[in-house]
Amino acid sequence: MPGRGRPRRGSGDPDGRDTMRNVKSRWSMRHPYLILSALIVLLALVFSIRGPWSGDLGMHGATIEALRRSLTHPGNPVVDEDTPSPYYSPYTVLLAAVARLFGWSALTVLDVVSPINVLVLLIGLWTFVRTLSTRTWAPVLAIVFILLLWGAQPWVWSGFLSFWALPLVMAYPSTIALGLTLLWWTGLSRALDAEPRWYRYLGLGLLGAVIALTHQFTFVIAALGAVALVVSKARGLSRLGWLFLILAVIEVAGLILIWPYYSFFDLIGVSDLDGVHRRLYEKPFLWYGLCVVALPALWLRARRNRLDPLVLLFGMSALLVAFGGLTGKYEYGRVWPGVMLSAQLAIAVELAGPLPASRRVRRAWIPATVLACAVGLVTQAGKLVYLAPSSLATAGARDGVNAYLKFPDYSWATRYVHAGDVVLTDDYFAQHVLPGYGVRMVLSVIWPDPMLPDRDARRVAQYEMMTAKDPARRAALFRQYHVRWVLEMPANWRIPTDLAPVASGPNGEWLYGVDENGNIVAG
Repeated sequence: MPGRGRPRRGSGDPDGRDTMRNVKSRWSMRHPYLILSALIVLLALVFSIRGPWSGDLGMHGATIEALRRSLTHPGNPVVDEDTPSPYYSPYTVLLAAVARLFGWSALTVLDVVSPINVLVLLIGLWTFVRTLSTRTWAPVLAIVFILLLWGAQPWVWSGFLSFWALPLVMAYPSTIALGLTLLWWTGLSRALDAEPRWYRYLGLGLLGAVIALTHQFTFVIAALGAVALVVSKARGLSRLGWLFLILAVIEVAGLILIWPYYSFFDLIGVSDLDGVHRRLYEKPFLWYGLCVVALPALWLRARRNRLDPLVLLFGMSALLVAFGGLTGKYEYGRVWPGVMLSAQLAIAVELAGPLPASRRVRRAWIPATVLACAVGLVTQAGKLVYLAPSSLATAGARDGVNAYLKFPDYSWATRYVHAGDVVLTDDYFAQHVLPGYGVRMVLSVIWPDPMLPDRDARRVAQYEMMTAKDPARRAALFRQYHVRWVLEMPANWRIPTDLAPVASGPNGEWLYGVDENGNIVAG
């Protein structure tokens, strides 16, 4: 009789070697991805410390600052008006709660969350690619292609995740929404393959609603991917599975409807987003052309399975993009990331697996892909200047690699202007930066605000405030829009007054105070 705790003779694992081999096998499959992911998270950490304040960071900072002041009744994040805002998402509400708890500013909490968002994205990418391929290098190639296979001319846009954009968009809602989308697709794929369980679909409904409320454009891509997965696996879905799936869709719609900060469905059909998104169609080959090397991967997957989820996602996304270009509904250009992501994942999975039998195809495709990645790396590598010591990362060096997009620092103005104060200015950079400190504008001219009903009247009023020669009329408008400060650039425009400014900025800005009667006061 064998001794206690000793394996019996003839057992499949007499000394635990099979178990150790399984552990080593799992580690060998994961460690290339873990190493690359750790490097990217480290880069994200350095970028969050050394990277520039640029782009839409002021808008997201303004949203968190408004929620810091009042989680239940924040009002418009940029304009002194009691209106809802689509920027009030579960993501920004959570960050505002963290900021209130620890006493952090909006900019601090955005810096802290940046590498966390990247980590969530990498976890989502790993889990979803593993539903498509068990090959060790498929997730690794997916990271490389997602960051590099864009275009020969780098650019930054929310939701368009490339290595060039990474330092600027890490804290954006679009980045965490993409990470959650990949996790959502993973959960849906596994739920469709497994025995139906109500709690799985309940979780999928909750996560889908979070994505929809966090970044509406990313949710369009997420929904297309979900449809593609359901279509590809529909034959194996039982009646109970269909019932749970329908209930999950109802849950998403219900949670969206009860969200207290804004009405999601009021955003459908908004017409004033076309102008700002027209640029997405202006240079398509320069923006997205390197991804042409992924087309053979999609073709191979379509040949094997016409209902392949990546092929379906690519086709549906491309149709929406084309519809936007043909009809002038340029906001549909925000679905370009769906086109790119499906292609990038397809080529990662295909190149990690058995290659096409044709030697001619292999000889052409692999070098072309390597060349495309090299072009992508060269054109985007300028962002690595943020990693250099300050003595080397001079303004000239940053300008030389076209990487330095930092906006001017307006912290000097916050010694006088407080959160909630309204500032009149036409300066491009001030309108980007000051809202990040909780300062409000007469009009959000930088970011579209479809839920601000009097934006046209505000545009006219702002112009009149800046050009009015009648002090009484200007004072009346100041009182109407609660203007407490005027920030002017003397080289561009000057408020007609002989009074000295309260303060001047390092770039020639002049700051004037305004009293409760709408009169400019002496500094």
